[in-house]
Amino acid sequence: MSIEEIKRQVEYYLSDKNLSQDEFFHKQISQSEEGYLQLQFILKCNKVKQMKITQEQLVEAIKTSTEVELSPDQTSVRRLNKKPLPELIITQTNKKVKTNTGDAVVVQQQQEEKAEEEVIDNPYHNFEPLIFTVKAPAGVAVNWTQITEALMKQHNISSPYVRYGKTEGNFALSKPRTPEENIIRLTSEGIKIGEHQLEIRVTNGEDLTQFWAHHGKHYETIIKRAKETFAHGGAGKGGNKKYEQRKQKKDIVFHNQKYRDISQLKNIFKTILARSENNTPLKEPYHSMLVSLLQYHDKKDQKLNGLKHFTVGQHPDHAETRCFFAVKEDGSSEDFSSLKCIKNLETSLGL
Repeated sequence: MSIEEIKRQVEYYLSDKNLSQDEFFHKQISQSEEGYLQLQFILKCNKVKQMKITQEQLVEAIKTSTEVELSPDQTSVRRLNKKPLPELIITQTNKKVKTNTGDAVVVQQQQEEKAEEEVIDNPYHNFEPLIFTVKAPAGVAVNWTQITEALMKQHNISSPYVRYGKTEGNFALSKPRTPEENIIRLTSEGIKIGEHQLEIRVTNGEDLTQFWAHHGKHYETIIKRAKETFAHGGAGKGGNKKYEQRKQKKDIVFHNQKYRDISQLKNIFKTILARSENNTPLKEPYHSMLVSLLQYHDKKDQKLNGLKHFTVGQHPDHAETRCFFAVKEDGSSEDFSSLKCIKNLETSLGL
């Protein structure tokens, strides 16, 4: 489990969205004079328990956040600069349930299950924005339409909000729907418009504050319009009807992430191949992703036996092609095709 994934989970727990309906966490923070939540409560949440992490790993992840901060003794966490809590909205789904396992875990589980159902049913329900900044080289003029098209063609990503000013712009994706691999790919590759390479980074800290201050109203207007368009069938273009058709397709779940189709998964591994240097050991999250991928190889036991690390290199029989290699502890290596593994995954899912 990567530090980034742990950090994002903690940030979600302390977000306005979660704290407005999480009675237990809201109460714990309210009772703390300095607005802290003890880390022991976070470690008891189902999502975090599934990560199988230690408190030390949790502490290291929180240190990288720009939205939450640790207490001086590193046993608790709070919203950055003691940010005020949102109003608690009590609903039937977040009322406490008394069980032998304790309130917090049960309440959290109910909320997570409900949130997952809502995300599947409607792409705009509780849309939690993940804002990106996109910047062109000095003197290069681009517009939001070009950025929208580039995101779709080069990353197969559709953003409901894209803007571009004189020197830089922003676009938004749904935080719960954006796999970590997509964020890595976006920020490492950027986009290309014509002959020009545009840089992409996640917007945070003071930049994020400035975005909401200057463009918050514009963002809300565009998202509201997108929601209305979806609700009314996409203004004659299919709208929610198309979404319902997509929803009926079987979800592709790989490495604890959901993908809308097999091509998206293929693109992830193509990206890893493209951005990795030859004969350099691949680090996380790529290592564990490739271990998961090899579970679908016809000779998975042979490939994984004595595994030390993975690398990328020229195919032994096709010099113009690059592929993955499983490097063994004894120094030997075996090449394998990610596409063949994904093909077997397709077959196992009946696609």
